Amino acid sequence: MSGPDRTALVLATAAGDRRIVTGLTLGERGRRVATRAGFTGDRLVVVTTVDELRAAQPRLAGPLVVIDARDQVVAAELFAALEPERPGARHAIDPARGDAAVGALVVDAGDAAAVIAALVADFAGGVATAHPTASTAVPVPRRARFPVPDRASVRAADKWQYELVDKPLDSWLCRYFYRPLARPLTKLFLRSPFTPNAISVISIILSLVGCAIAAGPSRMDHIVGLAILVAGGIVDANDGEVARLRLEMSKAGAWLDAIGDDMARLALVAGIGVHVSHLHPDWHALPITGAALAMTVASLVLIYWYCIFVIHSSNNQDYTKALQIGPGVRADGPRGLGAAIADFAAQLIRRDAIDLGVLVLALVHLPEVGFVLLSVGALVTLAVVIPTHLKIVRSLRASRA
Repeated sequence: MSGPDRTALVLATAAGDRRIVTGLTLGERGRRVATRAGFTGDRLVVVTTVDELRAAQPRLAGPLVVIDARDQVVAAELFAALEPERPGARHAIDPARGDAAVGALVVDAGDAAAVIAALVADFAGGVATAHPTASTAVPVPRRARFPVPDRASVRAADKWQYELVDKPLDSWLCRYFYRPLARPLTKLFLRSPFTPNAISVISIILSLVGCAIAAGPSRMDHIVGLAILVAGGIVDANDGEVARLRLEMSKAGAWLDAIGDDMARLALVAGIGVHVSHLHPDWHALPITGAALAMTVASLVLIYWYCIFVIHSSNNQDYTKALQIGPGVRADGPRGLGAAIADFAAQLIRRDAIDLGVLVLALVHLPEVGFVLLSVGALVTLAVVIPTHLKIVRSLRASRA
């Protein structure tokens, strides 16, 4: 959308505007959306007054994307709707909402001066009064923008924004248990200075501390520790929600989130193993735990290899797709019984299900069952990952031959 010679002009709210939607002013959200669309440095101009616009005129001579972010919440889809690289002016409208107001405008270099002059003449009118009469109306999806003309509409805009927090890869347990519990915390974090990465660190600390406590010899230690671990899992849902709502997603954050989950998994295996060794000294629980940790680490190394070098993803949940098809390729075709079984198994071995499962087992005083399941699970996972890895390697070699 950005194009090498195109500039984005964002009309932003002035300092002190109290219309805050999921942690951001309307103007700041418009700026962040433009930045994520590729407009940075001199190719992004943000103005809040007509005087600032006059001062910026020399930088606005080329093709322009004009976003009026003063009375609407702007989403990335607004840029995407105007993306086609064709000549001529285009303005965005949202007919599905019954709102014919102009939300954004794309103009070629020949129209830029006239558009800026019209904006200077009627800054309050914004894009709606500045777009050329010959511009083409482009319909945008409901997800692209939400009018916020006054503070009374902020709550409705907040509700609209929360449609962003659910991810397609969410398990049913995450969607119906963890995220509802995480939502109030997300609202608190949005009002705080905590970054998504800081929230990830909080989640990791809670998880590791919980597992350390769960390793204690008493039943109460075990239950309290696993409860803290589940709390860490709830906070683990907050980092992604805050990142998406405040447009603070980053590769570093995605990796931190993934690595934090795997650190919690390893700590859980160790914590339950040590706890069971206190209960049953004759079980040789510590050597078994060491073997389970070694197998889990080996599996994670192969999984991360696939994510980094094959699909270039920081989300190790994508690895489950390697179990469904010829390796190294994403699964988009017809799905059979094997794929359905793989999907169900993938749901069971995810952190959210494991954490809650071992807590339930602790509450019914059956930590031994969790110990056995985690140990066997480590073996089964490695037994599945190794042949899958070999298939991936053979497939890649064949594709390069």
